[in-house]
Formats: sequence, C-alpha cells, structure tokens
Amino acid sequence: MKLDEKLTKAQDQLTVLDEMAFDHLEFDWEGINFHAATDVNNNGQGHVHLKASLGRLYFTVENSAQRAIAIDRLYSTNRDIDGNYAIGPKGDVSFRSITRTDGQLTGTNLMCALTTIILEAENHLRALRSHLKAH
Repeated sequence: MKLDEKLTKAQDQLTVLDEMAFDHLEFDWEGINFHAATDVNNNGQGHVHLKASLGRLYFTVENSAQRAIAIDRLYSTNRDIDGNYAIGPKGDVSFRSITRTDGQLTGTNLMCALTTIILEAENHLRALRSHLKAH
C-alpha cells in the first residue's frame, strides 16, 4: 500500500470517528483499563467522568517498602486538579477524575478531552502504579 493510500485510509477512519457521537467508552492505557463517560446537567454544563482501577497495595509482609512508597505517593498527589485516588477496603487503589465542560462532549471532542486528562495525570498515574501489585 502506498503512502497516499495509507493517508487516505487514515483520514477516512478519522472522518468516521468524527461522525460518531459516542458519549462513553472503555480503553486501555499503559495496562490500565479506563472507563469514560460524559453527561450534561439541566444548565447545559457537561462533565467528563474518568475511572480506573490501578492495582492493589502490597501487604506489609509482602513488601513493606513498596506499600509505604505507594501510600506516600497516593496522598502526596491526591489533588482534584489531577484526579482523585482512593484506597478501597481490600487495598485496591482507584483513580477518578471529573472534568467540567461547556457542554456534553462526544466523539472526537471526547477523545481530545480524555487525551488531555490522561496527559495531566500521566506522571502521577505511572509513579503510583509502579508501586502497586497488578490485579
């Protein structure tokens, strides 16, 4: 396949994506499964909700150093501007982000917003995840 054929095919796929008005999706990034959804309230203000399970804290007897580092990273980076991290009752660590928008985002606008959100939280997500056990 020639380069211009590949470019035309890629452009066609982007056009189809533009025409789709999806308002939720699941995707993997760096081995993390994310769930994203959008909504809009009665005033027309929209929200992009992004959630993921990052892993599980090590038990102290398994690796006390990794556990301590993970907890320290979690609390030092737990700012709503970058997303919110929580520890569940069984040591599961989750990420949640809610971003306000002017209206409901769908299709490529949602993809652009999700890319921006992930880029903002990228360093924190990677740093924390490197000290957690995979599920």
